[in-house]
Amino acid sequence: MRRLLKRVVVWGGGVLVLALAVGIGLQWLLSHLALERNPPPGEVVVVSGRQMHLLCHGRGTPAVILESGLPGTSLGWASVIEDIASFTRVCAYDRAGFGWSEAGPEPRTASNLASELRNLLRAAGVDPPFVLAGHSFGGVVVQLYASQFPEEVAGIVLVDAPHPDLIAHLPPGHFERMRSFALMPKLLGPLGVARLILPPVPTGNPDSRPSSVQVAEQQLLATTRSFRTMASELEVLEESMNQVAANPPRLGQKPLTVLTKGRRRKGMEHVDDTQERHTELSENSDWRVVSGAGHLIHHEDPEAVVDAVRSVVESARNAHANAAAAE
Repeated sequence: MRRLLKRVVVWGGGVLVLALAVGIGLQWLLSHLALERNPPPGEVVVVSGRQMHLLCHGRGTPAVILESGLPGTSLGWASVIEDIASFTRVCAYDRAGFGWSEAGPEPRTASNLASELRNLLRAAGVDPPFVLAGHSFGGVVVQLYASQFPEEVAGIVLVDAPHPDLIAHLPPGHFERMRSFALMPKLLGPLGVARLILPPVPTGNPDSRPSSVQVAEQQLLATTRSFRTMASELEVLEESMNQVAANPPRLGQKPLTVLTKGRRRKGMEHVDDTQERHTELSENSDWRVVSGAGHLIHHEDPEAVVDAVRSVVESARNAHANAAAAE
């Protein structure tokens, strides 16, 4: 009996080791193929010794900088970037560790991400002033950018971005659970398990972007470095929210448009309604609830995002013209 038990344990351990080796090898291969089969549509810029991906279209000032949610890549803005490029220069990028950008240093707080974005834009020769447009967590990043480098920001568009006030409405232990959840992509991502058990990244309206773009983004977000980056940003999400609460941008007369989803989740209405408080950041602000749209407004109602960006760009241009005329 003991001999049989020992044999089962040995064989079971061997099978487990083999399964882990296969999972690690398959995950490495699929991560490699995701980058091999999907060449970057923009330019790869070296920033502090790391490669980062930046995609720019159009001409004109102020340039619009698109900041993705968590997780996200530059491909997430495919539904709006060409329309924005028709009236000004617009750039989307991959935060370090996502898409075609190499992983960056810890911690992945919003303040550090904002500084990395500034270094990328300077290295790529994209000159301020900027109109910053951030979706979801990206809205936290662009607010930190505006508070750290106010002279470089001409206006902001927030696309269903959380307001720090929502922290008071969250259930006890929310961020602790987020940190626990972050262990899943962090530990299971390299083993090839995370791609099997984590839900797919939502796409909103599937008709808003070509299917090839959606497939490419799904593949890029399932790489090992994307899983690790997702975990790293989730682990310090509370710190990022506290950073923007302690250092809100002071926009004065600079234009700000806040877009909030119109399709509410029952019991979560207070989270959406706190977004109106964003308008207090500027004396020239506008809050728009996008009827029928869910969290991914730029996929479900791209025109609403394009119109919001256009209005902020035009307002910034008028302000610049008036200031020039007064000199």
